[in-house]
Amino acid sequence: MQNHFTKLLALGAVSLLFTSASTLRAADMPERIHDAIQILNQKQGSSEPIPVRLLNHAKGVAIFTLTKAGLGIGGQGGEGIVMVRINGVLLHSWTAPSAFNLGGASLGAQIGFTEVRYIVLLNTDDAVRHFTSSEKVNWDATASGTAGNDTGTEKVSTTDLEKRDVIVYKDSGGVYGGATFGGTSIECKDEINQKEYGTNVLLKNILNGKVSAPKSAERLYRLLDSKV
Repeated sequence: MQNHFTKLLALGAVSLLFTSASTLRAADMPERIHDAIQILNQKQGSSEPIPVRLLNHAKGVAIFTLTKAGLGIGGQGGEGIVMVRINGVLLHSWTAPSAFNLGGASLGAQIGFTEVRYIVLLNTDDAVRHFTSSEKVNWDATASGTAGNDTGTEKVSTTDLEKRDVIVYKDSGGVYGGATFGGTSIECKDEINQKEYGTNVLLKNILNGKVSAPKSAERLYRLLDSKV
C-alpha cells in the first residue's frame, strides 16, 4: 500500500513539474526565435564557440530546450526551431524557422529536474529529414545519424567533427541523476508555423525557402552565418 502511494506521489510530482515547466515554455514562433538567439549567442560568445567551419558545413541546425524531471519514473519535454541551409535564394543561408516539440518518458533510478539547451548541427540529408519530418519521429540518443556526443566538452578536431552525421552542443542547468533508458520523439508543430506564416503555409514551403523569415530572426541568421 505504501509502495503504491509512493509511486502515485512520484507520478504526481513529475506531472506537476512538467505542468509548471510547460507554462514557462515559449509557445509561439517569436519566443522560440528569441530563445534560440539567446542559446546561440551564449555559445558563440563563450570561450569555446562553434567553429565557423562547422557552421558553414552544416546542412541544417536545430536549437531547442529539453526539460527532464523524474522521481523514479521520469519524463521529458521541450521545444525549439529547425532551419535548413539553402543557397542562391535568400540574402542569408537559411530557411525560415520551423517549430517542433519534443517529448518522451524514461524509466530507471532517477531523481531531479534539469533543463538542457541544445544546438544540433545536421550534416547529412538523413539528419535533416529526421528533424523536419511532418510526422512524429523517435530520436534514439545512441543511433547513428540521429544524435552525436556532447561536443561542448568532447575534445575532437574540426575535421573529425565534419565527418559526423550530427554534432551536438549542450549546456545544462539544474540537478539530474540516474540511469535511464527511453527515447525522445520529435514532432513538427504545424499550428505554430501556420500562426506565424499563414494558415495555408505547408512545411515543405518553409523548408524549400519559399517562406520569408520573420524580422526577429535576423540576429539568428547573423550568428549562424558568422556575421556578428
